[in-house]
Amino acid sequence: MEIDIIDTPAGVDNTLFKACVLEVLAGEHKTSEYVNIIFLGRDDLRLMKNEYFKKDVYTDVIAFNLNDPDENIEGEIYLSYEQIIDNAKTYETIPSEELNRVLIHGCLHLCGYEDNTLTLKAQMTELENHYMAKQKDLNN
Repeated sequence: MEIDIIDTPAGVDNTLFKACVLEVLAGEHKTSEYVNIIFLGRDDLRLMKNEYFKKDVYTDVIAFNLNDPDENIEGEIYLSYEQIIDNAKTYETIPSEELNRVLIHGCLHLCGYEDNTLTLKAQMTELENHYMAKQKDLNN
């Protein structure tokens, strides 16, 4: 499995980032061919959100599966580090933890989870919390 990280912001540890992706995919019993993680500016991600989802809003993550549902995951996760830093301030959390949460969220989308209803969003939040706890265990 290949994980490529493009335009990593200063201070982001690619090794920990890759371990996070592997942990989520293994925990969800998924295999993958590759996952590309691409950091973009806030405005670029907003344009993508509008183009692909018809929502003209700022966002922190967009994930795309490029495979058929019965195949190994081939996916891309686009992240806005600027938006993630703003989220950390809003939610009064540490930026690195917010970054991990958003990455986990993107990985869960690649695994087939959706968050377009309150029930589905609650399910994803529960899974995010589960994998956040696992990340803390791995880092201690």
